Amino acid sequence: MNNQSRYEKYGAQIRLHRKKPYLDLVSSKRWTRFITEGLENATYKVSQIPPSMEFRPDLIAQAAYGNKNLWWLVCTANNIIDPNTELTAGKQIYIAII
Repeated sequence: MNNQSRYEKYGAQIRLHRKKPYLDLVSSKRWTRFITEGLENATYKVSQIPPSMEFRPDLIAQAAYGNKNLWWLVCTANNIIDPNTELTAGKQIYIAII
């Protein structure tokens, strides 16, 4: 896996929100293609969130992929909007095999 950020890899655009710049990844065509084609066709393993990783997608990503920066992949693959309320201990989640 390379160290290129997902913002660079998928062509995020700089946009303004309340006069402050941010990187908009969601409206990137390459990101949308990755999500719709890549994750829909991925193989998954089913896992259960242990109490020590409750509300911590970074720890789940570290355990699953060896990289805590892939926390967003854990959330995206499970349609998690708010990990602080949705990643509860005992919940069954899907881990994309990449």
